[in-house]
Amino acid sequence: METVNLICTILFAVLVLWLLIESACRKKGLRRLVRGREDPLLTTDRAVALWTLIGLFTLLRLFRFGSVPGGFNQDGAMAAVDALALAEHGTDRFGMRLPAHFTAWGFGQMSVLLSWCMVPFFRLFGMNALTARLPMLLWSFAGMAAAYAFLRRLLSRRAALLGLLFLSICPWHFMQSRWALDCNLLPHVFLAGFALLYLGADKRAALYGSMVFFALSMYCYGLAFLSVPLFLLPACILLLWGGFIRWWDALLCALLYFGLSFPIYGTMLINAMGWETVELPFVTMPFFPGSTRANDMVFFVEEPLKQLAENAKALWNVGFVQGPDLSWNAIDGFGTVYRCSWPLLLLGLGLSAVRAFRAKDKRVRLGYGLLLFFWLCGLAVGLCANNVNVNRLNILFYAHVLFLIVAMESLLQFRRLIALPLLGAYVLAAAFFFHSYFGPWAERISDTFYQDFLCAVESAGEQDFDRYVITPDVQYPGSRQTSEILTLFQLRLDAEYFQGKTNEPLPYRERFQYRNLTPEDLASPEEGTCWVLKRSALPALPSGWQVQDCGSYVILFYGG
Repeated sequence: METVNLICTILFAVLVLWLLIESACRKKGLRRLVRGREDPLLTTDRAVALWTLIGLFTLLRLFRFGSVPGGFNQDGAMAAVDALALAEHGTDRFGMRLPAHFTAWGFGQMSVLLSWCMVPFFRLFGMNALTARLPMLLWSFAGMAAAYAFLRRLLSRRAALLGLLFLSICPWHFMQSRWALDCNLLPHVFLAGFALLYLGADKRAALYGSMVFFALSMYCYGLAFLSVPLFLLPACILLLWGGFIRWWDALLCALLYFGLSFPIYGTMLINAMGWETVELPFVTMPFFPGSTRANDMVFFVEEPLKQLAENAKALWNVGFVQGPDLSWNAIDGFGTVYRCSWPLLLLGLGLSAVRAFRAKDKRVRLGYGLLLFFWLCGLAVGLCANNVNVNRLNILFYAHVLFLIVAMESLLQFRRLIALPLLGAYVLAAAFFFHSYFGPWAERISDTFYQDFLCAVESAGEQDFDRYVITPDVQYPGSRQTSEILTLFQLRLDAEYFQGKTNEPLPYRERFQYRNLTPEDLASPEEGTCWVLKRSALPALPSGWQVQDCGSYVILFYGG
């Protein structure tokens, strides 16, 4: 893949230099490049060809959905377990009624919107890997639609179709849509608000609708408390200054935004001040005594300047160099938007910055200005959130995709034949990416997502033992909470049973224990008790013990 990256990078760099040099040599060409052009003609045949490619790659996104990646991530399982509790009882798994923010792991909390999106699918089809992941897939399609709407309004129909095509093969966009993680929801919901805000310069309904999505963004991920206000404030100033809205529009938007998001703002205020939990008829704003999330921000560390330098390094590596990241976020060699894209990214960024000031049409200037604010907002998140990885920096990557489309559209306006090397290079890179995703990467990620452990738990559950003793060493030695949440997910245990409100056939705490096998267990075995252990921790067994193989885990019980 490194050879492909090098060839494609050189190709894109040559195309960009050719465009800049030829534009500079032709005065009108340079003026056209700076100001942009009217919507170029897109023939029916070319539109059909683009839609066909988009359809094919979209179908590929559905291929083996639910089974790749194999297993299930512990944070996704946490969201699913709480979603099942909401669907059945209107509480989280601890019994808190309609929380604005989940207790989750206790020491670290979790946003609620993804779980609420799972609720209708669980009620209709039950909880499983497919229904738990389906909301992220649908929101990824919504993000594609929002990108199409923005590009169609700012640039052209051709650019909008190119945006859809690129997003359908974009490694970051493809990978995050196929597993369940709450923070991966933020960029799609934010982009929906962003696109509606731009359309709202002409249509008030879209303007007010954008506030709904910006408010929902607050329930996606904690970093929305930085990114959303940081974007909305300059965006409001730009809209007011350009005469697109009046002060009463801004006031109504603020009322709508805070009216929908006040429960989560209230929750953060309660925890900042150390106040008691507040229960309202329609929401609970909880206090979390064990929260450690403040340590994730540069403002709350002992050496902020040193941490800021480390954050800048992480931002550069993740956001621009597209270096190695967590295995579930990116595949080495491909990055987030393909590592060969940086010449186009720089061109799109530069053109957007110039057109924000030089474009003839003030609505075009507005669009590029909002896009730059979007990008700067992502940079701020990368600098303020400590040691970001891809999922923490999600807010940045849609801006990068939009910059790429700005660059591609400018190249195609200048020379239509450039479409062939552009399309060929990205299709080649995409072919290598999909081969890796459904091949070697799929085999590795199933271990990371605990596939053998989940299979062992499910197999043990089907045999209906009296008691289950499950290893706490699944994620790392002593990670009891991970073992427990994955067990709750795989066995679909009822929240009220977990809370101790129902006790059949035995109380939850008696029937499910999270510890390893001890010498006392071997010396005095109990029939009807099942142990789920790592194969590597299996001791020498006396006679009478039965072992069932589940890959890297085993099911162990005494008797026949």
